[in-house]
Amino acid sequence: MLINYGSFAYFMYIILSLALCVGLYFLFRKKSDFVKKILVLSVASINLLQHLMKPIIYPQYFGTGFSYLESAYNMCAFLIIISPFVILFGSSLMRDFLTYLGTTAGMIAIIVPYWFIGQSAFQWEAYRFYLCHSLLFASSILPCLLGLHKIKFRNFYKIGFVFFLALIMILFNDTVFVALGLYPETDINDLFASLSLINPCWCMHPPANFGWLSNIISALSPSAFLGNAEGKIYIPILWYAIPMYILITLITFALGAIFDRDGFDAFISYLKNAFSRIKAFFKEKFKKENKQP
Repeated sequence: MLINYGSFAYFMYIILSLALCVGLYFLFRKKSDFVKKILVLSVASINLLQHLMKPIIYPQYFGTGFSYLESAYNMCAFLIIISPFVILFGSSLMRDFLTYLGTTAGMIAIIVPYWFIGQSAFQWEAYRFYLCHSLLFASSILPCLLGLHKIKFRNFYKIGFVFFLALIMILFNDTVFVALGLYPETDINDLFASLSLINPCWCMHPPANFGWLSNIISALSPSAFLGNAEGKIYIPILWYAIPMYILITLITFALGAIFDRDGFDAFISYLKNAFSRIKAFFKEKFKKENKQP
């Protein structure tokens, strides 16, 4: 059985991933907050353990030893590693970040599994892929579903900055593994080319099939970040920072307004009061200028 968009195997894995999350929600929704937190922490910790122990758990990695695959080499891996710590010690901002990015990254990977299109649904690498992303999705969204965390509207403009900080950490991670010779098909003597080949989260340059999205990014990004026409050397992360920040902020603004109505109303009241103060200031200034002889 092959995985293709619209095939039985394609929908089977999506349904199983959603069923895991829905099943855990209904099983634990009436439990105490302590039990709910243990559940979420357990799901995130299991995901972290399977990520770190790939050479021991999965047959396709037997004997490979520690490598970049057990590190924060892409966004999903980064989120899997930080999830238990954010759940235990994270601020409201980091919990919001995990909710937004973990839920989105986990589900998008499951819905768009382009690595496995045309491949067998029954192979160890497919099992690992769907397991880790299903657990990432569940551990990211369950805190909100179970009432352990409430999205804060006031964080909407900060999420984009945390996203770029995560990209910097991922890029640093990959740099270290290239330097140690633990990243295949890379050359420490040409670090930029090696990182461009890896291209984690597309932070080095757009993929070849970006299509019309490249035009939007080019329109919103300074040309200095996109290189010259001959070499087309993109500035890492900065080449899509502005449009990506706008997109993330618009989405988090909308979701924050929906899930934190009180915070949104307080924000609107603040804007109204600020506008009233500015209006009063200029009105008073205009009066004083007109009174002068």
